[in-house]
Amino acid sequence: MNQHRVFDVTALDDMFADLPKTLSPEQAAELFGVTVITIRNLITKHSDDPLPAIKIGKVWVILRDDFKAWLLRRSNNITD
Repeated sequence: MNQHRVFDVTALDDMFADLPKTLSPEQAAELFGVTVITIRNLITKHSDDPLPAIKIGKVWVILRDDFKAWLLRRSNNITD
């Protein structure tokens, strides 16, 4: 039987509270303990709901609040 997990939004609020308003892929990768390649793939190759980011020249910029909203959307799709 599939059940939705309860996601602790306050933990996410705490995690994002002290972050700058913009993050680089490197900062996002460090925050979640994944590689920069993983973050870039989430930005460019995750067709259903890509990680929102803006490319300025050759540099990707992830807006903190967009990143948090993306994580919350994805947490609603987690099932056991």
